[in-house]
Amino acid sequence: MSPVYRFRDFQLNSATRELRGPDGAIELHASAFDCLLYLITHRERAVGRDELMAAVWGRADVADSLLGQTVLKVRRVLGDTGSEQHSIRTVPRFGYRWIAPVDSSSDVVVETGGFDSTAAQALHSAPIRYLSDSNPITVRLPRPRIIAFVAGAVFLAIACLGILAVLLRPTAPSGAPGTSTTISTPAVVLPALVDAGEDWRWLRLGLMDLIAGRLRRGNLGTAASETVVALARGNSEADVAALLDSAQFADSTLRILPRVRRHGDEWDVSLTVRGNGREWIVETRHRDALVAARDAADTLLVRLGHTPGSSPDSSNALAELLQRTRAAMLSDQLQLAGDLIRRADASLREQPEITLRLAQIELRAGDYDSVEQRIGDLLDRVPAATDPALRGRALNTLAASYVRRDRADEAQRSYDEAIALLTDRQEPDALGLSLLGRGLVATMRGDHARAIADLGLARSEMEAAGNALGTAQVDLNLGLIDVLRGRPASALSALEDATLRFGRMGAQEEHVFSLVSTAEVHQLLLDHDAALAVTDRYWPPESHTQNRRLRWKLTLVRAEALGEKGRLDEAQTQAEHLLRESDPDADAGTRAETAALLAHLALARGDPGEAARRARGALTPTLQASDQCRYTAAWMTRLRALRASGAAAEAATETREWRDWVAAHPDPWRQIYADLALAEQAAGEGRHRDALPYFERSLTQVDRTGAVPADLVQVLAGYLPSLIALGRRDEARALSARIARWADTDWRAAAAFVAINDALGATPARERAQARWTSLAGQRHRTPATP
Repeated sequence: MSPVYRFRDFQLNSATRELRGPDGAIELHASAFDCLLYLITHRERAVGRDELMAAVWGRADVADSLLGQTVLKVRRVLGDTGSEQHSIRTVPRFGYRWIAPVDSSSDVVVETGGFDSTAAQALHSAPIRYLSDSNPITVRLPRPRIIAFVAGAVFLAIACLGILAVLLRPTAPSGAPGTSTTISTPAVVLPALVDAGEDWRWLRLGLMDLIAGRLRRGNLGTAASETVVALARGNSEADVAALLDSAQFADSTLRILPRVRRHGDEWDVSLTVRGNGREWIVETRHRDALVAARDAADTLLVRLGHTPGSSPDSSNALAELLQRTRAAMLSDQLQLAGDLIRRADASLREQPEITLRLAQIELRAGDYDSVEQRIGDLLDRVPAATDPALRGRALNTLAASYVRRDRADEAQRSYDEAIALLTDRQEPDALGLSLLGRGLVATMRGDHARAIADLGLARSEMEAAGNALGTAQVDLNLGLIDVLRGRPASALSALEDATLRFGRMGAQEEHVFSLVSTAEVHQLLLDHDAALAVTDRYWPPESHTQNRRLRWKLTLVRAEALGEKGRLDEAQTQAEHLLRESDPDADAGTRAETAALLAHLALARGDPGEAARRARGALTPTLQASDQCRYTAAWMTRLRALRASGAAAEAATETREWRDWVAAHPDPWRQIYADLALAEQAAGEGRHRDALPYFERSLTQVDRTGAVPADLVQVLAGYLPSLIALGRRDEARALSARIARWADTDWRAAAAFVAINDALGATPARERAQARWTSLAGQRHRTPATP
């Protein structure tokens, strides 16, 4: 029983991770909530700063400023000030202590309801909920304990959600929300105003990106181009000029507006600079627009007391092609970026920088085979001694492809080499990306301490690079660690915050990833209405991403949400479309996951023979290697389908086969379902007394691992009917209280109360439960006794 703490005018529920004040619920970021809860829990003593850091972030090497800001956020929420510390007292040179009087009690919600024999039969055949991700830019995790998804950092243990960390530069969506986001980097370069023919429109973003990169090379922190593109999307030239005085920038931020004008055979470039109450203009002229822009940036750096970086050795033609393709990618025109390279001279196409640019375009498009072949050839041509920075960026691109294909060992080696090459080379953006990627790999392996450490370092580098979008990506992944730590409800808040931030910045792929991750967390929490509503926000997928691999991820999660709502026909249509349109080789993992879903749907329709066949087809080495959650789901569906079709002996043989496989691949979460399979087999043979020890062991493991609601309901869906069959109605009734809160949202939980009330002879309650189950079941097969 989790305690509820009451102090002053506040109430903190440690189970639901909710803080309420006089005016209702108060939103707190996950780290702030953890900080508050830890101080209250240890209120009998002062808590040292290192101890508090380790408790909240999992390590003690967090920047003091981050801890200070977190405590400050908590104090503001509670009404504390520097001079009036009513709740949290600073202990000089040591840490903090909770000082407000606290009243604690346990909060237990119990609700009874019932469950009948036909509902029990339906529960025995209920497919396990499986969450995972085939998202090409998400990391699929074995489900080690509680957590779930995302972000590559996040969880190894628990749920199979995936990990969302976007290793790609963001693309800004057409029609993305126009809400602004505050930028507080030392400098920001706006899109250029171009006075030239249509052929030179690419300079609008090309010069912006070139100047921003040049300023960063001179150690002037400058906002990432992706962030600025999202900020200015849809603005006219006049609107862009007005951004010089926008409240979206901190007062101390230098706003730089480039203007470029063709003057005969020469180019005039001017930079209007405004900030800190000052304004000045830098002007240059050259026969090459890019050289003029570079000179203008260097002149500005000198004026600001910075030393310009060395000039690029590449030819003007190479620099122009790189800048033009970069501009095309910033505006999400991948086809144009590729065409620019294909139309270039052969001598340019052979340059290492162009090879890398092509691989980056292919990565964005989801063509991972081409990425790996192209980068492999490039690495043979560019040894570390020749160009360490270029090689490091190439390794990042290669590793990102490996991550998307669940090849953790290869990704780890690539990221390790990239980090070694990029450290101390004034490449914070590239280094931040390497650290972010390695954090994802650590998450895939369940090494949460390493993941958190790398993500913390990645955030520091992203901030140094002025990359607000990269910082948001890291925050998303850190938030997803909450799923891993068994806090899906808290993770939900972090995901929703990330979705809002990415939407405001126009970061299309990150926005979509955070949405699909949110939908999966809702499914873990058995809130199927919310899950489906979230998928509505990215539907149809082709309107939100050009990446075909990602589209199939979006399609699969929506089909799952439809299935959980009982809309089986729609779910079937989406799943069949995915199989019909996806590539058998490139999308092998997603196709296996879809086969598992189709088995689930067939069983729900009352066709166990088809379900058994589909499930057997899903149990492939690809699914076993890439998605342990769906692999487990496919096994459970297969066994339930065999029993439902009357193949009890075959089901018994395969149940032992599944048990032996889990024993050979030990994992606390998988053990839940190994024991559950043995229990369901015994119950299916009418040996309910023999089934009970397995059900009890499975439930104990659920409690020990802190599994999510979806796991708890799965276990009790089988356990309760066996207790009822043995006449142990009071025990069944007591246990049913543990899933009462989901009886209005999940059909399995609703069925449990049909059975309980039927066994108790509570007719009115049974009828209400039956109506509730019927509403939630949708198109699911109804046995003769269940209308």
